[in-house]
Amino acid sequence: MRDGGARKVGPINRRAFDLPVSRRVYDGGVSIRPLVLIAWAAALAGFVMLSVLAAFNDTFPGDLWLAHRMQNIDFTGFGRALDSAAGSSDLPEVIPICGVAVAALFLARDMAGALILPITVAARVLITWVLKELIERPRPSAALVHFEDQPSTFSFPSGHATAAFVLYGLIFYFAALHIRDMRLRLPLQAACVAITVLTGIQRIYVGHHWPSDVLGGYYAGALIVGAVVAVHQFARRCTSSQPRDGSFTRATAAIDPK
Repeated sequence: MRDGGARKVGPINRRAFDLPVSRRVYDGGVSIRPLVLIAWAAALAGFVMLSVLAAFNDTFPGDLWLAHRMQNIDFTGFGRALDSAAGSSDLPEVIPICGVAVAALFLARDMAGALILPITVAARVLITWVLKELIERPRPSAALVHFEDQPSTFSFPSGHATAAFVLYGLIFYFAALHIRDMRLRLPLQAACVAITVLTGIQRIYVGHHWPSDVLGGYYAGALIVGAVVAVHQFARRCTSSQPRDGSFTRATAAIDPK
């Protein structure tokens, strides 16, 4: 007769559930593969739908209204804060930020992440250019919104929004994977979210994109980040030399034990 009590947890499972939640999720204690696949498929469906609509419509319902509402915001320092956030997705700032992130990943002995991050950031430029050329949505016109020096490239998806989502979305992921101290991890992740959101708002505020362009950029970024996370997790499982408990904290302690 079977024991009707609670199942015993084996030593392997017990060690997994003794880890912090973020470590359990990313190191295999809790499988996130089905969730990632569902989220990726949903983002793909949404992006395909938006892309088809954008190819045949210069604006979506609500684009003009929301763009006017954002351009009417006149708080002191608001535009400067938006410009600072969007500037962090420009090439001159992306290169050093990406370099620091790669160095941190080397320090955490995450060689797969250190290789994947710069490749993804560089590939994002090509992906965005191809999408813009395929969809060929025009930029907002001066008759509809105020802007200065409108770029000559197509509008959908927003390259800045995609760039911010990809770079800072991956930094958010690697922080959850490697930084155990919440006092360090949470402010960094909050900054990543803030920069991504403010970058999208800035593109609308300066009249360079419609809100639907920014939404398309976020969708494209979500697709890229989801795929990269899956590849990175696969690489971690397949690379026997990859330590399962690598973290920035442990790596730093190993270099400077006190």
